[in-house]
Amino acid sequence: MSIEIARKLLEEWLLQRGFRVVDKLSEREVVLMEGNNTVYLRISTEEFPTESYIIDELSNVMRNRFNYNKAYIAFPQSARGLINGKLFRSNRVGVYIYDLSSSDPERAVEELIPSIPIQLQQGIDESIKKRIDDLEKAINDVRSSLSGINIQPLAKDINELRNRVMRIEQTINELIERLNRLESVGPQGTRTSNTAAREGSTISNELPDFLSNNPWIEVLRRRGGGNG
Repeated sequence: MSIEIARKLLEEWLLQRGFRVVDKLSEREVVLMEGNNTVYLRISTEEFPTESYIIDELSNVMRNRFNYNKAYIAFPQSARGLINGKLFRSNRVGVYIYDLSSSDPERAVEELIPSIPIQLQQGIDESIKKRIDDLEKAINDVRSSLSGINIQPLAKDINELRNRVMRIEQTINELIERLNRLESVGPQGTRTSNTAAREGSTISNELPDFLSNNPWIEVLRRRGGGNG
């Protein structure tokens, strides 16, 4: 079945009903305007389509469905009994049936299922699209920059830094262990010094009898305390 003949038949039928063609995406895909609505039309030329083929066509349309207010698939007359109306309506996709053998151009095309229009938020879509384009550009710039970098010296520097960090960590761990040992020994050393001081005081108080009452002992103690 000729795609050119089918497309010409559909375009002429739609033009008579106020549509106008604004773009041709491929041999089988046409974009039209109906008033303020953008309309996507996909033309099927499978002469004996199956249900699975029709579902595949619907899946292809759904990839671009939300870029247009309306969307249609045009099937040949032989697909009429295989169209699942509930499935198409739930996806807001319409169906045209065309008959190339018809002698009446007005009856050669039939709108079997109308497309349910959707409201497009073009401002938001354009903003998102611009952000995606900017992001893709940034990613490509980074890729280009990285492709020209020799990573061998970088890998060597990274390994050297890793070794230095490991040595620093080892030194810190050793210092922590030493500090812990000093802290554990410190209180015992203090207790030993205090004990020695107390013992010295006791010894100094336990003088012989012939010196215990000697007045010069007190004088020497005071002098010793003053000089200390």
